[in-house]
Amino acid sequence: MRSQKLFGELAETVFGIIRRVLDEEARNLEMASELVAESIASGGLEYVFGTGHSMLVALEVFHRAGELVRVYPMLDLSLLGFPSATRASLLERLPGYAKALADSVRVVPNSVLIVVSNSGKNAVPVELAHEMRSRGVKVVAVTSVEYSRRLKPENPLGKRLYEVADVVVDNKVPEGDAAYELGDGTRVFPVSTIVNSFIVHAVNARAVEILLSRGLEVEVWASVNIPGGRERNLRYLSKYYEVLRYL
Repeated sequence: MRSQKLFGELAETVFGIIRRVLDEEARNLEMASELVAESIASGGLEYVFGTGHSMLVALEVFHRAGELVRVYPMLDLSLLGFPSATRASLLERLPGYAKALADSVRVVPNSVLIVVSNSGKNAVPVELAHEMRSRGVKVVAVTSVEYSRRLKPENPLGKRLYEVADVVVDNKVPEGDAAYELGDGTRVFPVSTIVNSFIVHAVNARAVEILLSRGLEVEVWASVNIPGGRERNLRYLSKYYEVLRYL
């Protein structure tokens, strides 16, 4: 059956990219996990940001069963595509917009920021990474390094995201995101959200393991659909309701 063959090839495409990330980015994944662990141990937050579909990763790890409690998604629906995808694409390239984003949040000391951007060239993700670093926040970039190197920076800094971060995790996503070529040359199957979500979840899972190995108690959301889950989460909600804006 053609569909079964195609689905299998699509799955192998994702597996292949993730295997490359695991094989080639092991050191950077560990460094990112150490930064997150150190931030959480020191009372900081994990800010997560992306524009367009990359913002979905920030939503993916926020208030999520099995994820760190102290995740703060830096959300801006205008950059996500509401009410207009065209407007979001234009805003992503607007110099100075990132400073407004940074000014709109209270930066907690000892925090870390994960910025997700495949191209890593546009003003908002690059300027936000630079701005938050200037405020003492460690920055982890999740980006397609090979793709980004071929692109001209479109921001006043003249930098790409991987050039303004403390740690860079190369997601190995191909140019243009679409990872599978059909017979007529049409490229389909965007993989960045799958791969980027895996990377950030994996980094955070390893951070939890590091913290536990130090004998520290780690705050992790539970599913409300398991015994005791709602009660545990209510304690976290009470503790962080004024800290994590979107709770």
